[in-house]
Amino acid sequence: MSAGTPRLVVIDTDGGVDDAAALWWAVTDPSLEVRAISIVWGNVDVDIARGSVLTVLEAAGRLDIPVALGRGVPDGPVPPLRPATFIHGEDGLGNTGRPVPDVPPHPLDGPTLLAETILGDPGAVELITLGPLTNVAAALAAHPGLAGATRRITIMGGVIGGHGNAMPTGEANIAHDPGAARVVLAAGWAEPPLLVGLDVTHRATLTDDEFALLAEHRTAAAAFLDEPLRFYRTAGDAFTRPECPCHDLLAVLAVAHPDVITDAPVLPVAVDCGQGPAWGSTIVDLRAERSAGSVTAHGPDLGFSPCRVAIGVDVDVFRRLVRSLFSEERLSP
Repeated sequence: MSAGTPRLVVIDTDGGVDDAAALWWAVTDPSLEVRAISIVWGNVDVDIARGSVLTVLEAAGRLDIPVALGRGVPDGPVPPLRPATFIHGEDGLGNTGRPVPDVPPHPLDGPTLLAETILGDPGAVELITLGPLTNVAAALAAHPGLAGATRRITIMGGVIGGHGNAMPTGEANIAHDPGAARVVLAAGWAEPPLLVGLDVTHRATLTDDEFALLAEHRTAAAAFLDEPLRFYRTAGDAFTRPECPCHDLLAVLAVAHPDVITDAPVLPVAVDCGQGPAWGSTIVDLRAERSAGSVTAHGPDLGFSPCRVAIGVDVDVFRRLVRSLFSEERLSP
């Protein structure tokens, strides 16, 4: 890809507040060209998620991007998690009650739109997932060549070095559909998936300084995101207080500004689907990194797949980029 050429992306999202910040960045960044958006269940009901995504796109002036409704439930057993409306609001936008634009349903469902967009330009389109991986697993099942045709995939999900946020050791996007996550990680992508999980999103946080700038409403993004992000902060900062994560925004920035992730070794990753206390956890065999290849007991027979696991993040770069979204000077890659 030549310098100055936008990176082609499709986004799968479950329509929450941090999704809104991530989408706003993605659809207004000239370094990215968002070809399509698929909607999945997760933070809120899938129909509500569609409405919140369309509301973001209308405010950002990007209703030209196709949006398709995807899966509203997982295909298999999942942990008994409560809806995250206490974090994202009943409307997925912090209970701001903004009107949803009247946009006709897309003729394709989410997994089909996702797959057809990627397969229509093989090797050129990247996939960014911001919610449970139900849609992606469905697309892979229907289109066996999809993984190999995808330029790369970036997944907001997982945690390896700390506690979870939805289960004791499980991150929400993975824990909402562990079976789908296992399928997706094992799909044989052209490059190992990049997992942007809690190990970095709980460090790259918004501080009082970012919220103060947000409140000034210097940009359309700040004016739109101010109220939702303040609602989100009241519960979303439970593990990072007084600072606040913005998980999905970091995943999009990892694509638009790869230097924000400073360390992402390729490691064997598995998803616990055992329906016990570790259900929905991402298990990483760190022996592979520390033993110079002498450990071989982490192969696909045990459910492990190679992934790039984000374990290092430049917090200053992240916050500088966020501040650029809220001020007059938008930073370029």
